[in-house]
Amino acid sequence: FRTVYERSGDAPAVAVPTSASRAPEAAAEPDDDGFDKADFLPPVAGGRDGSRAERADGARSARPATIRILPPERGYRELLAGRVLIQTLTIDPQIAVVEFLLDGEPAARVTTPPFEARIRLADPPREQTIEARATSARGAHAGADRIVLNRLDPPFAVRIAGITPGEADGQAMVRVEAGISVPRSEALERVEFYRTERLVASYDDFEGEAGPSGVQSVAADVPTFGVTPQDFVRVVARLGDGRELEDVELLQGAQFQAEIDVQLVQLQVLVVDRGGNPVGDLKPEDFEVRENGERRQVEKLYVSNDIPLSLGLAIDSSGSMEPIWRQTNAIAEAFLDGALTWRDQAFLVDFDSTLRLVQPLTGSKPLLARGLGRLFPQGNTALYDAILFSLLQYGEAPGRRALVVVTDGFDSNSRSDPTRAIDFGKRLGVPVYVVAMRSLGFGPTTMEDANLRNSMRLITGPTGGRLFQIESIDQMAAVFDHIEEELRRQYVLTYYSARPFGSAVEPEVRMTRRGLRVRSALPLEAIE
Repeated sequence: FRTVYERSGDAPAVAVPTSASRAPEAAAEPDDDGFDKADFLPPVAGGRDGSRAERADGARSARPATIRILPPERGYRELLAGRVLIQTLTIDPQIAVVEFLLDGEPAARVTTPPFEARIRLADPPREQTIEARATSARGAHAGADRIVLNRLDPPFAVRIAGITPGEADGQAMVRVEAGISVPRSEALERVEFYRTERLVASYDDFEGEAGPSGVQSVAADVPTFGVTPQDFVRVVARLGDGRELEDVELLQGAQFQAEIDVQLVQLQVLVVDRGGNPVGDLKPEDFEVRENGERRQVEKLYVSNDIPLSLGLAIDSSGSMEPIWRQTNAIAEAFLDGALTWRDQAFLVDFDSTLRLVQPLTGSKPLLARGLGRLFPQGNTALYDAILFSLLQYGEAPGRRALVVVTDGFDSNSRSDPTRAIDFGKRLGVPVYVVAMRSLGFGPTTMEDANLRNSMRLITGPTGGRLFQIESIDQMAAVFDHIEEELRRQYVLTYYSARPFGSAVEPEVRMTRRGLRVRSALPLEAIE
């Protein structure tokens, strides 16, 4: 179930899914490793780059953002109904009025920051559209944003719901019922039923309506004459794009289920050892998944190479970054080149006193490098606004996610309170990595340093990310190498939930292997 963004007026269109994260094993304590054990890394040999960064040819081409609607708070896979708080991120200081529309009809008019309103949604829930229109004090258009709530878009899944004994034409049979959830943009092409390896039924006409959860129910009679304990029934579903999935159940001893559990839950997981180091070489049996205390079977465990990555890179281009600009830019370009495989994507956000989406999600490394080359340092720092803005850029791109923020550490221009970035970071469930230069002057630790560290850890910790606060530009490459290693050690775990359609799913994930713990388990809307 997705919250879909339809941008208008001030930026390229993007679409953002929303989910609430639950990472029971992700403790607030910092990892016991070289980076988080101490708040600051000791300086290494070598000095700072004191050269001035030259301005790129021409002005920045990315258009600044003005207003964005934040996805409403909800549980993973939960449908929204009744009065719901709709919040906005307003970046343009000229905004004086925000009008909210629900399905094209006026719903609220707000004239004071932070420009939020409680809007009553339909109950029972259904797909609805909310629009925010911003104007200046003189009534001039200042930007707009639109979201679609409760859009049903389940991942592709196949589940045998039950096997019921019976007779047909005097022969012993079982009625095999399967549920198939089909993504919104795809079509179900064929469903085949097998007894062991023999095809017994095939269907390619699916004009019947799917259930309220988007699940298509398909059934077939399978003969059971001469069945053995080794015989099984297999259901294979194929989409129009060629993707296939199957489910298998033994014929003997199978029990009927009153409801079809086809709600496939997909979790992005990072596991660490006692030293806080990311762990690989894991198997499904190394994990234990529970819902309301009941254990659920792990369906599949994917390694990072199996699932594409959507990576966000937000770079502080304020004037205070000028002394280290060239080195920062070169290290960031090398990081993108090494971290992205042929199937991955990344976007680039540039922030100083304003925010710009320099490059939307793309798999083109030359485009990303070109975007980095267009940046130059100037202005103040809107760090918390930048984190919020960056978290809104992932769109409906499937797969794993991560956001890396590079800054000199001091927020001097955000219109958002730090608590909003903290709350939204937890809500959306994207791992946030912050690489912060403690101070370009290398002076003693200040109260601003401590406040920044506390705020950043409240964002990075619950999302499974990290705060790296360093004293020298020469340490930045090592930090990016560490982040790249963590991205390569990410897993995606899937299982079928027993929760009713439209209810929040709150899984708990633990490790069965001694010495390991789950640092983060973040829900994903889609992985392919």
